[in-house]
Amino acid sequence: MIEVAVGVVGAVATLVGVWFGSWLTQRQQRAAAAEAEREQRLAQMQQLVIAVSEMMAARALYQETWLSRTTRWRVGGMAAIEFWSAWRMRGGSWESAVGALAPSARVIELWQRRSVEEAAALAPYAAKVAAAGLPLGMVGDPELATAAQKLMDTCLEGDNEDEVREAITGLRTVFYGPAPRPLTPAGEA
Repeated sequence: MIEVAVGVVGAVATLVGVWFGSWLTQRQQRAAAAEAEREQRLAQMQQLVIAVSEMMAARALYQETWLSRTTRWRVGGMAAIEFWSAWRMRGGSWESAVGALAPSARVIELWQRRSVEEAAALAPYAAKVAAAGLPLGMVGDPELATAAQKLMDTCLEGDNEDEVREAITGLRTVFYGPAPRPLTPAGEA
């Protein structure tokens, strides 16, 4: 009888050991999967922030090159020089003023055409922002998806660097949690 009891206890202990081992394995697998998902989200977040940074840099360069006050003054000056040269070559009379407008209009038209071409060159940057943000915008965590969408929208719809920086901070806060407040010594509030 003792042998049967020992066998039953041994079988029960084996079953409990197998169940416990299975439970520990599943727990470890869930933890590893959660860590892998977190690492994937971190990589996606980094790709989005890099794409946004590239878009903002390209947009700033475009605006400085083509839309700045200095550029407008330069184009206006070149148009005035072209007008003056054409007017002087045509005799400098009031009748020749209308004919002298054509070269200056070409300078302005060339600037506008090149400005539009360069603006179109920003499209790949916008596409990269959208491609980097789409996976984060579709995650199961609604706060993370909303923060990623806000960053994409802020970057693509405007050029305010402070708003973009704020959206990046919001995304980081959702991902990492709020920054801990510094400890204050006892007695201070």
